[in-house]
Amino acid sequence: MKVATQARLWQWGAVAYGLLVAAFLTFWPSVTVGDQEVPMIWVYGPAMLVGVLAPVLVAVIPAVVPWRKSLVAWIVAAVIGVFAVVTLFSIGILYLPVAAFTATAAYLHRRAPIEDAPLEPETWDGTIAPVRKTAKEKAPGEGE
Repeated sequence: MKVATQARLWQWGAVAYGLLVAAFLTFWPSVTVGDQEVPMIWVYGPAMLVGVLAPVLVAVIPAVVPWRKSLVAWIVAAVIGVFAVVTLFSIGILYLPVAAFTATAAYLHRRAPIEDAPLEPETWDGTIAPVRKTAKEKAPGEGE
């Protein structure tokens, strides 16, 4: 599997995880009203979806932008990371993996051109050591 494909999978994995977190926060009975627990959406209404889906919408940006994926993904990872740290004691801790997945995708997007580049067999002899010319192979006047 190519590194660019892995990067896209990590980014879409961040989006999918963010959607799962948003669904959990929206529909899981976590707010106590009277003597029963109800989902947040029953208490706060549909307007609460803005705050819950904001990190997911930001995580989608590197997945759909066609240029500078690594730079955009690093910026998005930082933005989601700051959001997660600021809201750490309420919902932020659930969004930390989204920032980590996005950072992993950013790293892989940066590595993709290097890792996925085809090797040119005529210039690579299978070793990592530099090729040294013998005395017979050196051109006249090439020095020692």
